[in-house]
Amino acid sequence: MEPKITPYKRHTASSISASTRERAEAAKAYIQGKYFKLKRQDSEKRECWDELYNKMNVMNLSEVEKQMIKQEILHKDAEQMRLRRKRMTVYDFESIAIIGKGAFGEVRVVRNKQTGEIQAMKKMIKSEMIKKNQVMHVRAERNVLSIAENPWIVELKYSFQDENSLYLVMEYLPGGDLMTILMKRDILPEDEARFYIAETILAVDSVHRLNYIHRDIKPDNVLIDRSGHVKLSDFGLCKHNQLIEESNSIKKMNDEEFKKISNKTGDFKRSRVLAFSTVGTPDYIAPEVFNKQGYNQTVDWWSIGVIFYEMVVGYPPFFADEPSITCQKILHWKKTLNIPREAGLSKDAIDLIRKLICDQTERLGCRGVDEIKNHAFFKGIDWERIRETRAPWVPKLNGETDTSNFDKFEETEPLYPQEVKKKRFKKDRNFIGYTFKKDEENQRLNLVNALQELEAVRKSGVRKSSAPVKYFQNKSDAY
Repeated sequence: MEPKITPYKRHTASSISASTRERAEAAKAYIQGKYFKLKRQDSEKRECWDELYNKMNVMNLSEVEKQMIKQEILHKDAEQMRLRRKRMTVYDFESIAIIGKGAFGEVRVVRNKQTGEIQAMKKMIKSEMIKKNQVMHVRAERNVLSIAENPWIVELKYSFQDENSLYLVMEYLPGGDLMTILMKRDILPEDEARFYIAETILAVDSVHRLNYIHRDIKPDNVLIDRSGHVKLSDFGLCKHNQLIEESNSIKKMNDEEFKKISNKTGDFKRSRVLAFSTVGTPDYIAPEVFNKQGYNQTVDWWSIGVIFYEMVVGYPPFFADEPSITCQKILHWKKTLNIPREAGLSKDAIDLIRKLICDQTERLGCRGVDEIKNHAFFKGIDWERIRETRAPWVPKLNGETDTSNFDKFEETEPLYPQEVKKKRFKKDRNFIGYTFKKDEENQRLNLVNALQELEAVRKSGVRKSSAPVKYFQNKSDAY
């Protein structure tokens, strides 16, 4: 009797779990991004050196002068490299105040001991992130914040970790958030609401252009800077569009993720006292996120519509005392969406609400952000220069450490770990590649400044023996 041969079982795409596929895609995106950035930086650096040599030749510098300028640049590069190798730790910061607490950690206003700059530090407990399956969300948040300079996204300065915690150090925006304004004003006139919703649209579009979906657009996550303009924050539910498409292809959202969203407790949000507080509720989430039919970037435009409704009416359109009831109202929005006549909204405002809070196939923005920009409600908005205009409300601040636009929290756990002795910790494979330093992204700075200084010398007409060399040596801070 011949032995029975068991056929080799291949692992098909359908046999791989969604979480495994998500981790693989995230790893792939990280490696590709890292390689692309290094390749781009190397190419840009070579171009700068070529331009520098050409400029020195045009200025007829001697070989000695060229070598001195080159050595000065390399010296500055080496000094910066030494500083970059220094590992950032929580001990590099001084705590000023706690302005947010949540299930995973806290947010503090801190002072950078080296630079003196006032910054916001988000501290997250690793064990909680792993236990509640938040690792990919943490990675997505860090990746979005570190991609590129964006005036509409809160600026990331550093990200690092120790044995127990993850840290995101960002610019501090002392104006609070959009909820701060809504709590103070209750209802905004349409012209003021137009300003805030227009800037939020541009902020969301900037995220979409990075091929991400925010998935958690709400007033709490729209921060106000010291000039009164908005910036997006809290990318903890953000997801890369490629991963969204993977999820849509299998038309599936597991029960745990659904429960996580519908019972989301507003991580790192301030305490609320008003009746329409939104904490713990899914008020701003589009119905397609709940109905397991798949979704795309238009879920963020639904959220924009809900925020706009809250601005001009005074409360979210699907508000209920229980999150589960809010979910049901959202799923049956065709019956539950009501715009009260007593709100006295203009026809354009009503039309904008109805064209944002609707089916995703008909929603404004499904064919591009220009659909929203061109709506009659935004007539007169200068989309290109809106950030240069004066905001309706500019926060009055009492110094750079003013936290009056945030709630205060008592310290229950010190910023510094109990173990004072500094030690090397074992690398956590869940958070490999998490470290980021903003100044590392400016590797071309020394060359660029050298080119600018040479151009300044050339235009000034100064060309005496060793003049450019002396000029650079006297302007070492330019590097």
